[in-house]
Amino acid sequence: MNSKALDKDTNDMPVSLFSIVMPAYNEESVIEQTLIDLTTHLDSCGFNYEIVVVNDGSSDNTEQVLEKIEANLKTVRHVNNEGSHGYGYAIRKGLEEYKGDAVVIVTSDGSDAPKDIAAYFNKIKEGYDCAFGSRFIADATVTDYPKFKLIINRITNRLLSWVLRSKYTDFTNGFKCYRRHVIDDMQPLVAGQFNITIELAVSATLRGWTYAVVPTDWTQRDAGDSSFYIKQLLKPYFLTLIYCLTRNYLRNTRR
Repeated sequence: MNSKALDKDTNDMPVSLFSIVMPAYNEESVIEQTLIDLTTHLDSCGFNYEIVVVNDGSSDNTEQVLEKIEANLKTVRHVNNEGSHGYGYAIRKGLEEYKGDAVVIVTSDGSDAPKDIAAYFNKIKEGYDCAFGSRFIADATVTDYPKFKLIINRITNRLLSWVLRSKYTDFTNGFKCYRRHVIDDMQPLVAGQFNITIELAVSATLRGWTYAVVPTDWTQRDAGDSSFYIKQLLKPYFLTLIYCLTRNYLRNTRR
């Protein structure tokens, strides 16, 4: 697993509670199974964790399903995003609500593997500030990834790697874990849609926080309607990158 060198200042910081933030919009058909699979695996690993599901203005029965689940799974709670809606806004709401010492962002449709969340937690326990998943390296498995989307993904991430002078090549992957001090250092977050994946990962990288790269499994969602539209994201991704670079430059010049 590739990684930046561990930082001695954060190497020994204990993690007593891990948090999982899970945005959810109209996921009534899949979210129950996603949560059952996730809690079953994490319980078997012995982690102390919470799952914060952010109901992002769902118009179906997602909230009712969550209320039923919460009655049986004490590690799960949900909050409603009453403000602006969108993937980024939902994550920002979750990052206001989580209680853990580290937080991982997970999709509600079951695309991300529970075993990889456990791998993230273990990397954080080793002392890393972040754990970054990568779907396109050795030991990673990707199932049913659309070919056109794959081409755009690889071009975009290679460009990001070149700009950031990094060997990491999956910045657009939102499935990542951050210690609380990293999240605090990024504030205020401004992205409201899927471009928040760029804001989080690029900001953490530019600030020099340590990270481990973990090969992850990803499976195309098998229910619900995806709100991921490639053409609509290219411009926000580019603008978010410029924002992160500018913000980091201004921070450095003020030192």
